[in-house]
Amino acid sequence: MELITSTSNDLVKLVMSLHHKKGRKEQKLFIAEGIHPVTEALKAGIPIQRYIWTSKLTTSLEGKTLLDQLQSRYQGIEVSDHVFRKMSETESPQGILALIEIPSEKPIDFSRIRFGLIVDGVQDPGNIGTIIRTAWAAGLDSLFFTPGTADPYQGKVVRATMGGIFNQNLYPNRTPEYIYKNAEEHGIQIVAGYPDATQSYFEVEMLGPTLFLVGNEGKGVSEVWENYPIRKVYIPQPGQAESLNVAVSAGILIYEAVRQRMMNRSCKN
Repeated sequence: MELITSTSNDLVKLVMSLHHKKGRKEQKLFIAEGIHPVTEALKAGIPIQRYIWTSKLTTSLEGKTLLDQLQSRYQGIEVSDHVFRKMSETESPQGILALIEIPSEKPIDFSRIRFGLIVDGVQDPGNIGTIIRTAWAAGLDSLFFTPGTADPYQGKVVRATMGGIFNQNLYPNRTPEYIYKNAEEHGIQIVAGYPDATQSYFEVEMLGPTLFLVGNEGKGVSEVWENYPIRKVYIPQPGQAESLNVAVSAGILIYEAVRQRMMNRSCKN
């Protein structure tokens, strides 16, 4: 196959458009860039529309192995290093990126939710990525993103998830009204972190179906949630810091539920 050496190529323009939310929405595609993200996509069985690579990928055993796996299953296109740098979103490209379809919206079966998270207005891609990665590690089954939250399919988020994006059920653009109504109908409690709450997070039972709610880095949870009787908790901060990072807060809440559920299973055994 001919090597692409021109940045005016239509494929290059397509990839460049995916650097922006509008392009991802129009093309219904997102980029997974780097050896680890693309490898994790393969492990998760995610269909790859096509992959783009440079000779730099073959300079490591890990890269050669990945290329062999890709070539046996998907259509690949080789480009020059100059062209790849144009398409890349990283400072030190590894010579591989994959174009992956954004999952189409599907009905949500709230009766099957046992352990999930609501991400409300969080803007920093690194925080979003860390939250998804933590949710994957803890075994969450559902992640909801309210309108105004950063796009979980942007490149920095995808890379920060370390593969979590391919192993979680993500539901973007779900309103608080929709989430609360369905959660209430199915007996799912919503537990939210509030600095002025009167109950600490480790005083709340989290053995039943639970959705944790975390809010914007500066403003916290959206005011609309005040319309609903959600469970408010605080995370003790005996030090002098004004607040905790939102991804850290999410991890603390998630792993308290993990601890309670592991302890409950141990007691039953």
